[in-house]
Amino acid sequence: MSDIQLDSNLFFKRAEKIFQAWETASGDTRELDGLTALQIVLGEPNDDTAAYNKTMSLQLYLLGFEFPSTLMLFTKSPRKVTFVCSSSKAKLLKQLQSSNGIEVDIQVRSKDEAAAKQVIKDLVLALGDGKIGSLPKDKPAGKLVDDWNAAVTGSKAGLEVVDISTAISAILNEKDGDELKNLITGAKMSSTAMQHYFKSKMESIIDRGTVVPHDVFAGLVEEKIGNDEKGADMKLWSKNPSLGDVDFASTEWVYTPIIQSGGKYDLKVTALSDNSPLKPGVILANLGIRYKSYCTSMGRTFFISPAKKQETYYSTLLEARSEALKKLKAGAIVQDVYNEVHEFLQSKSATLGQNFVKTMGFATGIEYRDSAFVLSSKNGRTLKENMVLILSLGVQDLPDPKKQGKTYSLLVSDTVKVGQSGAVVLTEGCTKLSDVVMELEDEDDEPEPEVKPKSKKTNGDAKAKSPVKTRTAPGGGRVLPTKTRGSNREAVEQTTSEKIKTNQARLHAQRNADGIKKWEKGGKGKDGAQDKVVKRYESYRREEQLPRAVEDRRVYVDEQRQSVVLPINGFAVPFHISTIKNVTKTEESDHIVLRINFQSPGQIAGKKEDMPFEDPDANFIRSASFRSQDQRHMLKVFDAITALKKTATKREAERKELADVIEQEKLVEVKGRHPYVLKNVFPRPAPEGKKTDGNVEIHQNGIRFRPDGPASRIDLLFSNIKHLFFQPSEKELIVIIHVHLKAPIMLGKKKTYDVQFYREVTDMSFDETGGKKRRARYGDEDEIEQEQEDRKRRAELDKQFHDFARRIESAAQAQQYELEVDVPFRELGFSGVPYRSNVLLLPTTNCLIHISEFPFTVITLTEVEIVHLERVQFGLKNFDMVFVLNDFKKTPIHINSIPVVHLDNVKEWLDSCDVPISEGPVNLSWPAIMKTLNEDPHAFYAEGGWEFLTGGGSDGESSESSEGSVFEEDSDVFDDESSSDAEESGSDFGGDSDDSGSEDLSDEGEDWDELERKAERADNKHREKGNDESDDDRGKKKKGGRR
Repeated sequence: MSDIQLDSNLFFKRAEKIFQAWETASGDTRELDGLTALQIVLGEPNDDTAAYNKTMSLQLYLLGFEFPSTLMLFTKSPRKVTFVCSSSKAKLLKQLQSSNGIEVDIQVRSKDEAAAKQVIKDLVLALGDGKIGSLPKDKPAGKLVDDWNAAVTGSKAGLEVVDISTAISAILNEKDGDELKNLITGAKMSSTAMQHYFKSKMESIIDRGTVVPHDVFAGLVEEKIGNDEKGADMKLWSKNPSLGDVDFASTEWVYTPIIQSGGKYDLKVTALSDNSPLKPGVILANLGIRYKSYCTSMGRTFFISPAKKQETYYSTLLEARSEALKKLKAGAIVQDVYNEVHEFLQSKSATLGQNFVKTMGFATGIEYRDSAFVLSSKNGRTLKENMVLILSLGVQDLPDPKKQGKTYSLLVSDTVKVGQSGAVVLTEGCTKLSDVVMELEDEDDEPEPEVKPKSKKTNGDAKAKSPVKTRTAPGGGRVLPTKTRGSNREAVEQTTSEKIKTNQARLHAQRNADGIKKWEKGGKGKDGAQDKVVKRYESYRREEQLPRAVEDRRVYVDEQRQSVVLPINGFAVPFHISTIKNVTKTEESDHIVLRINFQSPGQIAGKKEDMPFEDPDANFIRSASFRSQDQRHMLKVFDAITALKKTATKREAERKELADVIEQEKLVEVKGRHPYVLKNVFPRPAPEGKKTDGNVEIHQNGIRFRPDGPASRIDLLFSNIKHLFFQPSEKELIVIIHVHLKAPIMLGKKKTYDVQFYREVTDMSFDETGGKKRRARYGDEDEIEQEQEDRKRRAELDKQFHDFARRIESAAQAQQYELEVDVPFRELGFSGVPYRSNVLLLPTTNCLIHISEFPFTVITLTEVEIVHLERVQFGLKNFDMVFVLNDFKKTPIHINSIPVVHLDNVKEWLDSCDVPISEGPVNLSWPAIMKTLNEDPHAFYAEGGWEFLTGGGSDGESSESSEGSVFEEDSDVFDDESSSDAEESGSDFGGDSDDSGSEDLSDEGEDWDELERKAERADNKHREKGNDESDDDRGKKKKGGRR
């Protein structure tokens, strides 16, 4: 306690406020009138002592710290504060020197029992007769309390003890600037925890159907401010920029978060979170943060698929809240405010008025609930400016319209500050109906009304309700289009295309606006040059460190110092190997020329320079040439410089490669029980480069692969896991749990972002050829049985791996990490070439992955700025896809040779994930594009951003028509070079295309489906023509042959 510093100015300022209220006692402080002294006694700490009481609050108010077993005695004439305490506390209190007309007297309580009692008796004797103000409801206990009470009771003058709780409440309720600042910070923390953690976490639990008890969920919320084992979750608190300077050491929860659902609700302050699971329906949540000893609280009601009646009741309660905020102003009487709010609610709904709570809040501050200032119909006290209240409007035991016989409650609670014209809410957020309602719907049923009529009842059923009628023109002026299945398919595709087009326009506009906003504050990328540091190399610090070989005035390579010493004008001049670009040699008849080229700015035009310079405008030596007849020495120097440069380049490349590799924290093993284990799995990549099996264990803060052999262990911490994938064995030979990391780790001598654990589904297969069972059977019974066993084994492995992945997810979430198991959608998969081989790429909820073979591909969609589709044009069987990442310093990811049949599916999937898409007919030069973007991102977005990829409608039509003309010219050339029969068919097709195709393309811009139908009609026409003329042609040929 020796490092405790008391704020002397604050003590005397607030002690002055107490003496002023005492000397001018009136209104709520009239209890102080006529008192001889005020006694504030804090006893010894014990479990029965209330967490918040007025004695403790008064000590914190004056001193900023709690002083157990300490007596504070205030006397009015003269103004004096006497402390009775132990010697250790007296040393701290001596920081308070008498000031501002207030004397401070410190009486040390001796360890000798008789001497300690004598100090108390002398103090009571000095008071004489009269009344002493006290706080009896706090019920202090301890030796000091017993001695003081005995001395007061046994005083000859006859001292009378008076309860001054209301007066102390009135003094503490009017907050000054420092108090309001702490209250506002605590209120912001409460609302941030409610908005950005509780709400989203609750929605994900309900959406996934996870069983999480109320008390466990409350524990997860409680750990967000940190504890003895781990710090505060800065990812959460950073979402509110105003909380940047929060002292988490002075932050605690007023109470354990209260979470209630499932039909059991308690609106009292003493409510607790029970161990029943969180259930959909009506969910009540109360969170309270105490910051620097000042309490704040907020409570909200959340609805999961509510009935209309419940929404109406909640909206009415919000209206009552607005009415209460208007009435809570300086000068208002508490009971009048309560009655007016109650009458307002009664006028809106008799049910709500009948079930309204008896108290709608209380005053708060250092003491969480001031029992002397409760907002009820019996409190006749007056509100004053800068009082801080907990306004809690609740309606309990309402009949549940969705569950017969069940009831539910509504609650909206806030920390508010009383002003001259009304109260100001300090805990805003999650108040509107749209903020607290979550709808659970079956997504599979949504598209049925659109798809079913178009796919099944296309030809019209007389008894069925045909969708054709709904598409008839209102005036009957237009006939229906064709009734074939193809027309319906085109209508569906057109509708989907229009939806994608509308959504993409929105996404591109939003992405451009976000880019301008992101880079408007000094957003000059300069291709990452601002991150490059000018390195200083020092070959030799002193001249004495130069090797003796330089005395020969020859070129010398010092491998130990990584330097080359050159003789220039008779001096030995050292150059570090990093300053040398390369070395070349030219051999002539009797001598050899060695040319050493140095690094200098502007050598490589148009390319990125890896080496920054302190002053690029300075004078640089480009090269130095040395001519010598000692060919053996010059060749040796050439080889030495080349080898040294190669070594330095390799070392620098390895340093850059490992720059982002992190050193993980230590894995904390689970204690008290055996960890959950997945046995007999293989890691990939293997830690030592060799295939080895082992077990995966789930521990307290991560997972560990423990090999059966001598290979190294693999530890993966939850804090470094970005994605967790489970890929079943469907159409695969292995079942996989794959972990994608936030930052790479070292496995052996290589770094990796991905670690997976797999097991082969065929590793237990065996052959019974030639066995007794084989000889006793005929046909395929054994093969059928083996297939059944294989399916059964696959199902067991899938379940085993999936359950283990779920356990990893639960363990991570218990440690407050947002980790969910992601399963790929095989039906949405498509083939492509991300590296060198063609593989199957599978979309998941958040990513696009390929994890069946090495190298792995994991693309996080939230990190994608835009996806550009290349080589999208008629006649090509494949197209390419380019992912431009949000981090522009990273190279865009290319996936090539995707079959064009997947084009529409890829577009729909990306659009459903809200990823902006663009397409073009040719491959683009992405290094040049990214260089331009990185040089000035703000200018890039200000000039339209990615609009150059999407283009305009007129440009697309003109390019399409030009492509069509080229196609026709090529077909004409082909016709000229063909045989006579081919000339006839070609001329027919060419005639049709010349008459209709080219004009339609240039004038109307027809799509490819229409062109295909025209080509088909031309083929049919030619085929009919050919059948009519076939007999005549044969006759002519035969006659010609006879001649």
